[in-house]
Amino acid sequence: MKDATELIRALTGLAWPVFAALVVWKLLPEIRDIVSKRGFSLKVGNNELTVQQFTDQVVETTAELQRQVTARTEPSPQSQHVLRRILWVDDTPANNAYQAGQLQAMGVEVVQTESTDEGLRTLRRASRPFDAVITDMGRAEAGGFDPDAGLTLIRRIREAGDTIPVFVYGGSGATARRDQVAAAGGDGVTQTTSELFALLGGVGRFPRTAT
Repeated sequence: MKDATELIRALTGLAWPVFAALVVWKLLPEIRDIVSKRGFSLKVGNNELTVQQFTDQVVETTAELQRQVTARTEPSPQSQHVLRRILWVDDTPANNAYQAGQLQAMGVEVVQTESTDEGLRTLRRASRPFDAVITDMGRAEAGGFDPDAGLTLIRRIREAGDTIPVFVYGGSGATARRDQVAAAGGDGVTQTTSELFALLGGVGRFPRTAT
């Protein structure tokens, strides 16, 4: 009960920063040109912050929210595994920039690639091991759009004998194929950031929370 109370209190305290983060993220494409052409700042309380400073603080704040939520789903204290590096395969990396920023704020290195072949090469040639892979389901590949690209990536990773956890992060179309993801050897599929972080928290502790 005490843990639940503390979590509710944390979520309540961070509700407005999260809302602000969503607003900024939705408006970012429209204000990008303005920001790039002239100085731009925001008045927050008695302080004036640049857009970059505000964005950095929002990312850090929401990362703290993710830390508190995923702490409830992380491995037992006896587990020594720490989630340090993640490979993220998506043909539009900008779509995941905010989530990648949250992970980086939590101390995780995120390497982003844009195709199945590039992702496999990155895994094979990595000087340091990855702890998990995130992939979208459908993406543009060399031969055109492949609606099964995520499944293909999972199968090829498993065919190589690699047991690294692989999660599919996509829309409702991806979650509707949960059984196919499992049959291919995937470890989970979701369309929400909070569930994605919970899945990652099940792999290992985030560096900023590791002891």
